[in-house]
Amino acid sequence: MKLKIIIFFAVILCIFSLTAHAIRPGRIYYDKQNNVFQYIIRENDTLYDISRLFNIELVKLKDLNSEIHPRNLEIGTKVNISINENLNYHIVQSGDNIWKISQNTNLTTQDIIAYNKIKNTDKIIPEEVLLIPRVIKSNNNIKVMEFNKINGGIYVSGVARVFEATLNYTFETESGKVLKEGFTTAAIGAPHWGKYDFEVCRIPNEAQYIIIFTKSARDGSRQNEIKLKL
Repeated sequence: MKLKIIIFFAVILCIFSLTAHAIRPGRIYYDKQNNVFQYIIRENDTLYDISRLFNIELVKLKDLNSEIHPRNLEIGTKVNISINENLNYHIVQSGDNIWKISQNTNLTTQDIIAYNKIKNTDKIIPEEVLLIPRVIKSNNNIKVMEFNKINGGIYVSGVARVFEATLNYTFETESGKVLKEGFTTAAIGAPHWGKYDFEVCRIPNEAQYIIIFTKSARDGSRQNEIKLKL
């Protein structure tokens, strides 16, 4: 009798665990039946943020999820995402782990963990989707993985390992004149790698480059510069 009770609770625990994994906010899963991705809404998400994550137009995202009210997103709600052929991704298979997945990409395990904001690498499950962007430009502490110009603006994302998680950027002319500047923060600071992303709605007319960098805590000088042609 005791054995039956133990087995019963073990089965219940297993079912609960799988269910908990399947609805984790901020994760992406593959809906094989409908051939779409499903993103699970987390706190502070917006449909615009989700559209940028998957590199799809906001209008298309809204059309595919007409039952979801953009101003009243609930944590745990599933958002259907049409699969973008330009998006690099990996659908987790049974037996996969982050190291194994990284061997078929140009990314390190830390890159994949940081970009996908994975908190527990032991809890990736079959049919979960991991984004696998390519590295466009990098140095020892900053990697640019997405660099898109959209309607006169720009969107940049990647991973960084920087002090206090702070990244700075400037728009500059060919001669180095600064036209516009700003900053963003990674999800976590050094010594860990964290994901960062930022969008600037309007690129200054005379700008030829965007430069991403950190500042020295000692004297404010630029460090870890990455220069991208606009």
